[in-house]
Amino acid sequence: MSRSRLFTSWLAGDFERFVALKRASGASYVSQENLLLAFDRYIGTQAPEPPLKGETLFQYLSSLERLTPRGRDNAVGVVWPAVTYAKRHGADVEEIPARPSKSWSRYWRERQPYILSITEVRDLLAAARQLPPVAKLRSATTATLLGLLYVTGIRIGEALALNVGDLDCHDRILTIMRGKYGKSRALPLRESTVEALVHYMEHPLRSVGTEGSAPIFVSNRRRRLAHPTVQSNLQRACLAAGMAKPWPRLHDFRHTFAVSRVAAWYEQGCDVNALLPALSTYLGHVSVEHTRLYLTANGVLLEQAADRFEHQTKALDEVL
Repeated sequence: MSRSRLFTSWLAGDFERFVALKRASGASYVSQENLLLAFDRYIGTQAPEPPLKGETLFQYLSSLERLTPRGRDNAVGVVWPAVTYAKRHGADVEEIPARPSKSWSRYWRERQPYILSITEVRDLLAAARQLPPVAKLRSATTATLLGLLYVTGIRIGEALALNVGDLDCHDRILTIMRGKYGKSRALPLRESTVEALVHYMEHPLRSVGTEGSAPIFVSNRRRRLAHPTVQSNLQRACLAAGMAKPWPRLHDFRHTFAVSRVAAWYEQGCDVNALLPALSTYLGHVSVEHTRLYLTANGVLLEQAADRFEHQTKALDEVL
């Protein structure tokens, strides 16, 4: 039985067609479908018969208070378009309230990212290479994976889904086949990054082969590496490196990549606004606004902006 048949409310048909439309556009729409299924069950208990009233949607919003701000944004981002689709195609839905604004700013305040310095990255990688048992696969896997996250900014889920065939050593291209929202993208790599990946894949204890379908990163059991294992190894490396808590999370490597790239552009005198779309594409963001979120109120960039402002005002003083 397909997942879409699990919809049971009187809006089930509209929701099934909505999900099918999203998937036809190339999106996997798995987590989003789960959110819509939850809303479908909510309708089944709170509005078992048409019409769907605006007050029901407001009550649904209140039921999301237990979620994080980002969790609420994700749910609203699925439910509102789905209900709008249903109404547009003849479903008995009353006037739909304006879609609530995103709570990005609140989410941002709750989860300030840890921007790693180059010294901290070096110390972390050195500690990862010495994770016990030394010279075993775990240390090589952790160091190579953390290094890849730092130099590419890819999501941890994207890194763990990489297969050997996704790496083109000749042209130094890494293809993200299973990115967020089902989007794929090709990332140019430095020669040193390719060499590090090849060196890891040739590790004598990584006995899963180099066939195109084989996972790049594997556990000690020679299976595709799992997120909890990586997080645990990162914490061990932080402890071994003598870093004070709170320790960086895996997603902080992505934030660090974005901030470091923009800081370098500022230092080089580049037009950052003109280059942001390229960074957004490299990171696999849906829009530039998602990339801007990574850069909001960041100390490194504020320092760069202050230096640029000081330089400009000094030049102006000389003219005046």
